[in-house]
Amino acid sequence: MTSLELLMKLTVAPGVSGFEETITEILIQRLKDKAPYIKDNLGSIAFEFRGTQDRPKIMIVGHQDEIGFIITHITESGLLRFHPIGGWDWRNLLSSPVNVINKNNEHIPGVIGSVPIHYTKDTLSKEVSFADMFIDIGATSINDVIDNFGVNIGASVVPTTHFVYQEQNNLIFSKAFDDRVGIAIAIETGEYLAETSHPNTVFCCGSVQEEVGIRGAKTIASLVKPDIAIIIEGVPADDYPGNEGKCKTRLGDGAHLRLFDPSIVIKPKWYNIAIDIANKYNIPIQPVVRTSGGTDAKEIHLSGIGIPCLVVGVPVRYAHSHNGIISLNDYTHCLELVKQLAVNIDASSIAND
Repeated sequence: MTSLELLMKLTVAPGVSGFEETITEILIQRLKDKAPYIKDNLGSIAFEFRGTQDRPKIMIVGHQDEIGFIITHITESGLLRFHPIGGWDWRNLLSSPVNVINKNNEHIPGVIGSVPIHYTKDTLSKEVSFADMFIDIGATSINDVIDNFGVNIGASVVPTTHFVYQEQNNLIFSKAFDDRVGIAIAIETGEYLAETSHPNTVFCCGSVQEEVGIRGAKTIASLVKPDIAIIIEGVPADDYPGNEGKCKTRLGDGAHLRLFDPSIVIKPKWYNIAIDIANKYNIPIQPVVRTSGGTDAKEIHLSGIGIPCLVVGVPVRYAHSHNGIISLNDYTHCLELVKQLAVNIDASSIAND
Protein backbone atom coordinates (compact mmCIF):
# COMPACT_ATOMS: atom_id res chain seq x y z
CA MET A 1 0.00 0.00 0.00
CA THR A 2 1.41 3.40 -0.99
CA SER A 3 1.40 6.49 1.22
CA LEU A 4 -1.44 7.87 -0.87
CA GLU A 5 -3.53 4.74 -0.39
CA LEU A 6 -2.81 4.68 3.35
CA LEU A 7 -3.82 8.33 3.73
CA MET A 8 -7.05 7.65 1.85
CA LYS A 9 -7.89 4.68 4.08
CA LEU A 10 -7.22 6.67 7.25
CA THR A 11 -8.85 9.98 6.36
CA VAL A 12 -12.13 8.64 5.02
CA ALA A 13 -12.53 6.39 8.09
CA PRO A 14 -14.57 7.75 11.02
CA GLY A 15 -12.99 8.29 14.41
CA VAL A 16 -14.00 11.30 16.51
CA SER A 17 -12.64 11.65 20.03
CA GLY A 18 -13.77 8.70 22.14
CA PHE A 19 -14.83 6.71 19.05
CA GLU A 20 -11.41 5.83 17.60
CA GLU A 21 -11.87 2.05 17.28
CA THR A 22 -11.85 2.03 13.46
CA ILE A 23 -8.49 3.82 13.39
CA THR A 24 -7.08 1.53 16.07
CA GLU A 25 -8.06 -1.46 13.94
CA ILE A 26 -6.22 -0.03 10.93
CA LEU A 27 -3.11 0.37 13.07
CA ILE A 28 -3.39 -3.22 14.27
CA GLN A 29 -3.98 -4.56 10.75
CA ARG A 30 -0.86 -2.83 9.46
CA LEU A 31 1.56 -3.47 12.33
CA LYS A 32 0.43 -6.54 14.31
CA ASP A 33 2.65 -8.90 12.30
CA LYS A 34 5.66 -6.61 12.64
CA ALA A 35 5.71 -5.78 16.34
CA PRO A 36 4.00 -6.61 19.65
CA TYR A 37 1.69 -3.96 21.01
CA ILE A 38 0.26 -2.71 24.28
CA LYS A 39 -2.78 -0.53 25.00
CA ASP A 40 -3.79 1.73 27.84
CA ASN A 41 -7.25 1.82 29.35
CA LEU A 42 -8.40 4.80 27.23
CA GLY A 43 -7.57 3.12 23.91
CA SER A 44 -4.17 4.55 23.01
CA ILE A 45 -1.88 1.93 21.47
CA ALA A 46 1.89 1.44 21.20
CA PHE A 47 3.81 -0.97 18.94
CA GLU A 48 7.32 -1.87 20.14
CA PHE A 49 10.14 -2.06 17.57
CA ARG A 50 13.16 -3.29 19.48
CA GLY A 51 16.60 -2.34 18.18
CA THR A 52 20.07 -3.37 19.28
CA GLN A 53 19.72 -1.60 22.65
CA ASP A 54 16.96 -1.22 25.22
CA ARG A 55 17.59 2.52 25.40
CA PRO A 56 16.92 5.10 24.37
CA LYS A 57 13.21 4.42 24.31
CA ILE A 58 11.72 6.65 21.63
CA MET A 59 7.99 7.23 21.41
CA ILE A 60 6.63 8.30 18.01
CA VAL A 61 3.00 9.36 18.36
CA GLY A 62 0.12 10.75 16.33
CA HIS A 63 -3.41 11.10 17.64
CA GLN A 64 -6.11 8.86 16.22
CA ASP A 65 -9.11 11.13 16.77
CA GLU A 66 -10.62 13.79 14.56
CA ILE A 67 -13.08 16.56 15.34
CA GLY A 68 -16.75 15.77 14.82
CA PHE A 69 -20.07 15.84 16.64
CA ILE A 70 -22.26 13.81 18.99
CA ILE A 71 -26.06 13.54 18.85
CA THR A 72 -27.67 15.11 21.91
CA HIS A 73 -31.39 15.10 21.13
CA ILE A 74 -33.90 13.79 18.60
CA THR A 75 -36.84 16.07 17.86
CA GLU A 76 -40.42 14.89 17.43
CA SER A 77 -40.09 15.48 13.67
CA GLY A 78 -36.94 13.36 13.37
CA LEU A 79 -34.28 16.07 13.26
CA LEU A 80 -31.06 15.55 15.21
CA ARG A 81 -29.58 18.10 17.58
CA PHE A 82 -25.83 17.82 18.08
CA HIS A 83 -22.85 19.07 20.05
CA PRO A 84 -19.34 19.62 18.68
CA ILE A 85 -16.49 17.31 19.65
CA GLY A 86 -13.37 19.42 19.25
CA GLY A 87 -12.97 22.92 17.88
CA TRP A 88 -15.32 23.89 15.04
CA ASP A 89 -15.96 27.19 13.28
CA TRP A 90 -19.74 27.43 12.84
CA ARG A 91 -19.24 29.32 9.55
CA ASN A 92 -18.05 26.06 7.93
CA LEU A 93 -21.07 24.01 8.91
CA LEU A 94 -24.36 25.09 7.36
CA SER A 95 -25.41 22.88 4.42
CA SER A 96 -22.42 20.61 5.03
CA PRO A 97 -22.93 16.87 4.47
CA VAL A 98 -22.21 14.52 7.35
CA ASN A 99 -22.36 10.84 8.21
CA VAL A 100 -24.05 9.75 11.42
CA ILE A 101 -22.55 6.48 12.68
CA ASN A 102 -25.47 4.34 13.83
CA LYS A 103 -25.61 1.46 16.33
CA ASN A 104 -24.62 -1.01 13.59
CA ASN A 105 -21.59 1.10 12.61
CA GLU A 106 -23.33 2.10 9.38
CA HIS A 107 -22.90 5.56 7.85
CA ILE A 108 -26.23 7.39 7.71
CA PRO A 109 -25.96 10.42 5.40
CA GLY A 110 -27.33 13.74 6.55
CA VAL A 111 -26.94 17.47 6.11
CA ILE A 112 -26.48 20.24 8.68
CA GLY A 113 -29.32 22.72 8.48
CA SER A 114 -30.90 25.65 10.27
CA VAL A 115 -33.88 27.91 9.61
CA PRO A 116 -33.83 28.64 5.82
CA ILE A 117 -32.75 32.07 4.62
CA HIS A 118 -36.27 32.69 3.26
CA TYR A 119 -37.49 32.96 6.85
CA THR A 120 -34.60 34.90 8.37
CA LYS A 121 -34.59 38.22 6.48
CA ASP A 122 -34.81 40.19 9.72
CA THR A 123 -32.07 38.24 11.48
CA LEU A 124 -29.41 37.69 8.81
CA SER A 125 -26.84 39.61 10.85
CA LYS A 126 -27.29 37.24 13.78
CA GLU A 127 -24.44 34.83 14.44
CA VAL A 128 -25.68 31.28 14.14
CA SER A 129 -24.86 29.04 17.11
CA PHE A 130 -24.77 25.27 17.39
CA ALA A 131 -28.10 25.48 19.20
CA ASP A 132 -29.65 26.86 16.00
CA MET A 133 -28.49 23.92 13.90
CA PHE A 134 -29.69 20.38 13.38
CA ILE A 135 -28.83 17.36 11.24
CA ASP A 136 -31.46 16.19 8.77
CA ILE A 137 -31.18 12.52 7.77
CA GLY A 138 -34.59 12.44 6.08
CA ALA A 139 -36.34 10.85 9.03
CA THR A 140 -39.96 11.72 9.87
CA SER A 141 -40.16 11.03 13.61
CA ILE A 142 -38.24 9.90 16.69
CA ASN A 143 -39.32 6.32 16.09
CA ASP A 144 -38.19 6.54 12.47
CA VAL A 145 -34.75 7.75 13.55
CA ILE A 146 -34.32 4.99 16.15
CA ASP A 147 -36.09 2.04 14.53
CA ASN A 148 -35.41 2.52 10.82
CA PHE A 149 -32.11 4.45 10.82
CA GLY A 150 -30.63 2.85 13.95
CA VAL A 151 -29.53 6.22 15.33
CA ASN A 152 -29.63 6.88 19.05
CA ILE A 153 -28.64 9.74 21.30
CA GLY A 154 -24.85 9.56 21.73
CA ALA A 155 -24.16 8.56 18.11
CA SER A 156 -20.99 10.09 16.67
CA VAL A 157 -21.00 12.21 13.52
CA VAL A 158 -18.20 12.85 11.03
CA PRO A 159 -17.97 15.08 7.96
CA THR A 160 -18.66 13.50 4.61
CA THR A 161 -15.52 13.73 2.50
CA HIS A 162 -14.39 12.90 -1.02
CA PHE A 163 -10.73 11.95 -1.10
CA VAL A 164 -9.12 13.64 -4.10
CA TYR A 165 -5.53 13.49 -5.33
CA GLN A 166 -4.49 16.45 -7.46
CA GLU A 167 -1.66 15.24 -9.63
CA GLN A 168 -0.65 18.66 -11.00
CA ASN A 169 0.79 19.91 -7.69
CA ASN A 170 0.88 16.63 -5.74
CA LEU A 171 -1.86 17.72 -3.34
CA ILE A 172 -4.49 15.74 -1.44
CA PHE A 173 -7.98 16.92 -0.48
CA SER A 174 -9.76 15.09 2.36
CA LYS A 175 -10.92 15.38 5.97
CA ALA A 176 -9.13 14.52 9.22
CA PHE A 177 -5.53 15.26 8.20
CA ASP A 178 -5.37 16.43 11.82
CA ASP A 179 -4.11 13.97 12.76
CA ARG A 180 -4.35 11.02 10.41
CA VAL A 181 -1.10 12.23 8.83
CA GLY A 182 0.50 11.50 12.21
CA ILE A 183 -1.02 8.02 12.33
CA ALA A 184 0.09 7.31 8.76
CA ILE A 185 3.65 8.38 9.56
CA ALA A 186 3.67 6.26 12.72
CA ILE A 187 2.56 3.26 10.64
CA GLU A 188 5.07 3.82 7.84
CA THR A 189 7.89 4.45 10.31
CA GLY A 190 7.05 1.21 12.09
CA GLU A 191 7.13 -0.71 8.82
CA TYR A 192 10.49 0.88 8.04
CA LEU A 193 11.93 0.00 11.46
CA ALA A 194 10.78 -3.60 11.13
CA GLU A 195 13.16 -3.93 8.17
CA THR A 196 15.99 -1.64 9.38
CA SER A 197 18.73 -2.07 11.95
CA HIS A 198 18.63 0.69 14.56
CA PRO A 199 20.18 1.33 17.98
CA ASN A 200 16.98 2.05 19.89
CA THR A 201 13.72 0.69 21.18
CA VAL A 202 11.05 2.63 19.31
CA PHE A 203 7.35 2.72 20.14
CA CYS A 204 5.07 3.78 17.27
CA CYS A 205 1.87 4.98 18.91
CA GLY A 206 -1.63 6.25 18.31
CA SER A 207 -3.07 8.34 21.14
CA VAL A 208 -6.76 9.05 21.67
CA GLN A 209 -8.92 12.03 22.66
CA GLU A 210 -6.41 14.73 21.76
CA GLU A 211 -9.07 17.06 20.39
CA VAL A 212 -11.01 17.16 23.66
CA GLY A 213 -8.19 17.82 26.09
CA ILE A 214 -5.05 15.87 25.14
CA ARG A 215 -6.14 12.92 27.27
CA GLY A 216 -4.71 9.77 25.68
CA ALA A 217 -1.23 11.30 25.40
CA LYS A 218 -0.98 11.38 29.18
CA THR A 219 -1.92 7.74 29.64
CA ILE A 220 0.19 6.32 26.79
CA ALA A 221 3.24 8.24 28.02
CA SER A 222 2.71 6.75 31.48
CA LEU A 223 2.54 3.28 29.93
CA VAL A 224 5.56 3.55 27.61
CA LYS A 225 7.79 5.78 29.80
CA PRO A 226 9.99 6.93 26.89
CA ASP A 227 13.31 8.77 27.06
CA ILE A 228 12.16 11.08 24.26
CA ALA A 229 8.94 11.56 22.35
CA ILE A 230 8.39 12.67 18.76
CA ILE A 231 4.90 14.09 18.29
CA ILE A 232 3.54 14.24 14.73
CA GLU A 233 0.70 16.64 13.94
CA GLY A 234 -1.40 17.91 11.09
CA VAL A 235 -0.54 21.56 11.70
CA PRO A 236 -2.43 24.61 10.43
CA ALA A 237 -0.97 26.18 7.30
CA ASP A 238 -1.27 29.97 7.47
CA ASP A 239 -0.41 30.80 3.85
CA TYR A 240 -3.74 32.52 3.25
CA PRO A 241 -4.27 35.85 1.43
CA GLY A 242 -3.32 38.87 3.49
CA ASN A 243 -0.95 36.94 5.75
CA GLU A 244 2.06 36.92 3.44
CA GLY A 245 4.31 38.87 5.81
CA LYS A 246 3.40 36.77 8.85
CA CYS A 247 3.17 33.29 7.32
CA LYS A 248 5.02 30.62 9.31
CA THR A 249 3.91 27.36 7.73
CA ARG A 250 3.34 27.03 3.98
CA LEU A 251 1.96 24.20 1.95
CA GLY A 252 4.75 22.57 -0.06
CA ASP A 253 7.72 24.07 1.81
CA GLY A 254 8.58 20.99 3.86
CA ALA A 255 8.01 19.42 7.26
CA HIS A 256 6.93 21.63 10.15
CA LEU A 257 9.43 21.66 13.05
CA ARG A 258 8.01 23.37 16.12
CA LEU A 259 10.34 25.23 18.49
CA PHE A 260 7.70 26.67 20.80
CA ASP A 261 3.99 26.93 21.45
CA PRO A 262 2.10 28.04 24.57
CA SER A 263 2.00 24.46 25.89
CA ILE A 264 5.71 23.54 25.52
CA VAL A 265 9.17 25.02 25.08
CA ILE A 266 11.22 22.55 23.04
CA LYS A 267 14.71 22.13 24.48
CA PRO A 268 17.27 23.71 22.11
CA LYS A 269 19.40 20.57 22.25
CA TRP A 270 16.62 18.55 20.64
CA TYR A 271 15.50 20.92 17.93
CA ASN A 272 19.16 21.43 17.01
CA ILE A 273 19.50 17.65 16.68
CA ALA A 274 16.43 17.62 14.44
CA ILE A 275 17.76 20.49 12.30
CA ASP A 276 21.16 18.77 11.95
CA ILE A 277 19.51 15.51 10.85
CA ALA A 278 17.28 17.36 8.38
CA ASN A 279 20.31 19.11 6.90
CA LYS A 280 22.30 15.87 6.75
CA TYR A 281 19.59 14.10 4.76
CA ASN A 282 18.50 17.15 2.71
CA ILE A 283 15.01 17.17 4.20
CA PRO A 284 13.17 20.50 3.75
CA ILE A 285 11.87 21.79 7.09
CA GLN A 286 10.01 24.84 8.34
CA PRO A 287 11.16 25.80 11.86
CA VAL A 288 8.24 27.52 13.55
CA VAL A 289 7.43 29.41 16.73
CA ARG A 290 3.67 29.11 17.33
CA THR A 291 2.00 31.67 19.58
CA SER A 292 -1.21 29.65 19.89
CA GLY A 293 -2.31 26.04 19.94
CA GLY A 294 -0.80 22.90 21.39
CA THR A 295 -0.25 19.18 20.75
CA ASP A 296 0.07 15.90 22.62
CA ALA A 297 3.46 17.21 23.75
CA LYS A 298 1.63 19.32 26.35
CA GLU A 299 0.93 16.23 28.47
CA ILE A 300 3.77 13.99 27.33
CA HIS A 301 6.59 16.35 28.33
CA LEU A 302 5.18 16.58 31.87
CA SER A 303 4.82 12.82 32.32
CA GLY A 304 6.87 11.21 35.07
CA ILE A 305 9.92 13.35 35.83
CA GLY A 306 9.71 14.97 32.39
CA ILE A 307 10.11 13.68 28.83
CA PRO A 308 12.00 15.68 26.17
CA CYS A 309 9.81 16.18 23.11
CA LEU A 310 10.09 17.10 19.47
CA VAL A 311 7.03 18.29 17.56
CA VAL A 312 6.98 17.84 13.79
CA GLY A 313 4.11 18.03 11.37
CA VAL A 314 2.53 18.21 7.95
CA PRO A 315 0.98 21.59 7.02
CA VAL A 316 -2.81 21.46 6.50
CA ARG A 317 -4.86 24.17 4.84
CA TYR A 318 -8.34 24.53 6.36
CA ALA A 319 -7.62 22.32 9.37
CA HIS A 320 -10.61 21.77 11.66
CA SER A 321 -13.10 21.91 8.83
CA HIS A 322 -14.88 19.44 6.56
CA ASN A 323 -12.09 19.32 4.00
CA GLY A 324 -8.39 20.14 4.19
CA ILE A 325 -5.51 20.14 1.76
CA ILE A 326 -1.99 18.77 2.24
CA SER A 327 1.03 18.41 0.00
CA LEU A 328 2.14 14.83 -0.48
CA ASN A 329 5.67 16.24 -0.74
CA ASP A 330 5.38 17.70 2.78
CA TYR A 331 4.10 14.36 4.02
CA THR A 332 7.04 12.51 2.46
CA HIS A 333 9.51 14.98 3.96
CA CYS A 334 7.98 14.67 7.42
CA LEU A 335 7.99 10.88 7.17
CA GLU A 336 11.68 10.90 6.18
CA LEU A 337 12.52 13.23 9.07
CA VAL A 338 10.80 10.95 11.58
CA LYS A 339 12.50 7.86 10.14
CA GLN A 340 15.92 9.45 10.38
CA LEU A 341 15.29 10.72 13.91
CA ALA A 342 14.29 7.18 14.91
CA VAL A 343 17.52 5.60 13.65
CA ASN A 344 20.01 8.43 14.32
CA ILE A 345 19.13 9.23 17.93
CA ASP A 346 21.13 6.91 20.20
CA ALA A 347 22.33 6.57 23.78
CA SER A 348 24.77 9.44 23.37
CA SER A 349 21.88 11.70 22.38
CA ILE A 350 20.13 11.31 25.73
CA ALA A 351 23.29 11.41 27.86
CA ASN A 352 23.20 14.28 30.36
CA ASP A 353 19.87 15.46 28.99
